[in-house]
Amino acid sequence: MSRRYRKTVGVLLLALVLATAIYIVPGLPGVPRSPAELKLAVIAEVGDPLVCTGWGIPNASFSPYTEYPRIVANLPTYLAILRHTKLPPGPLTDDQVVTVYRAWLKLEAVHLEWRGGYYDFKEFPAHAHPEALVDDTVGKVDLFGRVYDVHGGPDMGACPICLPGVSRVATPDGPVPVAQIKEGMRVWSVDSQGRRVAAAVIQTVARNDAPGSRLIHIVLADGRELTASPPHRLADGRALGSLRPGDQIDGARVLRVDAVSDSGGHTYDLLPSGETGEYWADGILLQSTLH
Repeated sequence: MSRRYRKTVGVLLLALVLATAIYIVPGLPGVPRSPAELKLAVIAEVGDPLVCTGWGIPNASFSPYTEYPRIVANLPTYLAILRHTKLPPGPLTDDQVVTVYRAWLKLEAVHLEWRGGYYDFKEFPAHAHPEALVDDTVGKVDLFGRVYDVHGGPDMGACPICLPGVSRVATPDGPVPVAQIKEGMRVWSVDSQGRRVAAAVIQTVARNDAPGSRLIHIVLADGRELTASPPHRLADGRALGSLRPGDQIDGARVLRVDAVSDSGGHTYDLLPSGETGEYWADGILLQSTLH
């Protein structure tokens, strides 16, 4: 056996020992845990969180296989998931990658805030209808995974089905951010013949997003861009999350469809009066989720 070969084998063995130590030691009693492990402790205590990422939408942006490299890059989180799911710290099958991805989605849906010695946590509990509003659950978790002071929080939220507050709604007085639209204001809508008409806003809604929520960002070839929740529908009935590059919107080709998380924690929607309940946001005609 050559000296170079022995050195290579030695390095590999050392790497294996280190990886095994990193894999095992954080799970031992008395050892402070990573944020991912603390989130797993919260989930074990209070139940699964509401998961919104990719909710009901067959979009490639939410593929386990595209997200997997990013999950692996965060080694403490990745190893915590492997320990939790009892998977080996080595090459995984496709089904095992999906298992890791699903666990990662749950971690993303639990919010931790450091308080100097412990974390405050917040999650919206999982339920059968992710679009329905639900009270949040809050509490504390210390560095060793002890969960305490669990109680209902002050907020209600759900998976986002609307627009971020900065989205500009077309009105007779010019574009207005949707967060500033009030009942009684006039916006541009369309009638049943597709003609543009001024309509009064008869309802608005603002809702908290569950932690870990993602939105869809659409870029069109004519320069228009729209960010909204995956289930939000175009005027023709297509959900934004179902779109792919190359699809057409109002005669313009879709260039990009990306998953983003920049909603500011809230999403908004409105319902114009009239026959269709449709309105323009960032130059794209949408259905209202309130219609």
